[in-house]
Amino acid sequence: MIDPTIPGPRLSEAPAVGARPTTAQLLAGRVLYQENARFLPRLRDCVDAKLSGVVMTGKKADERASQLREAGYRGVLLIDSAAYMTHTATPDEPFLLPQDSLFNDLDNCLTFQLHRGADVALTPTGYIPPAASKVLKAVMRAAKQIERDDVVVVLPVDIAWLNPEHIAQFIAACTEIRQPKAVILTRQFDPLKAFKEAPANLRRLVSEVEHIALLRTDLAALDAMTYGALFAGIGADSSIRHAVPAGERPQTAQNGGGAQFPSVLLPNLMRFSWGPTLANRYANAEPVRCDCPACQGRGLDRFNTPDGPTRIESEDHNAYTWGAWVNELAACSSAAERRQLWRDRCAHAVGRYELENVRIEQPRAFQAPPALKAWASLPTGDDTPAPAEGGPRGVSSAAG
Repeated sequence: MIDPTIPGPRLSEAPAVGARPTTAQLLAGRVLYQENARFLPRLRDCVDAKLSGVVMTGKKADERASQLREAGYRGVLLIDSAAYMTHTATPDEPFLLPQDSLFNDLDNCLTFQLHRGADVALTPTGYIPPAASKVLKAVMRAAKQIERDDVVVVLPVDIAWLNPEHIAQFIAACTEIRQPKAVILTRQFDPLKAFKEAPANLRRLVSEVEHIALLRTDLAALDAMTYGALFAGIGADSSIRHAVPAGERPQTAQNGGGAQFPSVLLPNLMRFSWGPTLANRYANAEPVRCDCPACQGRGLDRFNTPDGPTRIESEDHNAYTWGAWVNELAACSSAAERRQLWRDRCAHAVGRYELENVRIEQPRAFQAPPALKAWASLPTGDDTPAPAEGGPRGVSSAAG
């Protein structure tokens, strides 16, 4: 089992004095802010220079990355063109490469990302369907042919690859890829709800495979980092916190289209909730308040409009909130302490659900996500007893 160290690279990976850091050294210990390339980029104080960075994500990712550099951003930057949203990988074409430009081979495509401001390049891998062993092997073969060391191999896989039938095969395939690799889990809605073993098997994956990352996700990034991931990325909005299979339109549990309202991270419950839902839940009750720099003590029921300033403020709140948790995990003196702190925090959040529902007099207003329950109850591997539903050591509740 890999012993994760946050922040920074493992001691064996520390660069020599004056040497350029390897890809693993550059990215180790970072939880990156995965930005939606639909919108103009902006410099954000919530992106920690030491423990974070930016992954520009979407069709315009290269253009937005260049704009972000021009605006003065000097931190770690990656470009995810999201090829997996439109291209299903095949044994003959595992990557989506431009057909009408000078950058129509993989090496040039990767170099183009660096020219646009990326520190390292991400492969434009297509979506890997469930049980598509030939496709996965094709990605492995293509990765072996990459001779450069400034690359992360992206693995956009259906969540079915983490089920009990396929997890061992997927781990073996990942182990064969020598470069750092970044898994993106695809499925409509939350991939970790697809089957009960998903959270545990994701932990197994990051624990057993060296130099593996998890991108385009939610708080699963922090669980992955706690259990051995090299780095991770949390989406700025709900559309970037998970991916759907190539060619599918993302489904929504909300209004089926139209105006896009923010999805807000509730610190006390460790969950993302739709802005209008929070406004409704707290219409007749004192809302949860937040003391992050974006909120400054204001209630979290205020994100009830679909305009740009509200979106930006909600994204900053979310990043400040999970960024504070990243810093707490980074401050731990050992991997065992980090795992215990994370489990205690998750258990505390699970215990808050019933209390919050009672407080606002709505018995089923909030339900703990299955993944959060799993993080709170799965063994840490350190032979520690299951935590009580109380606050984690040294961390105060963010509830108002």
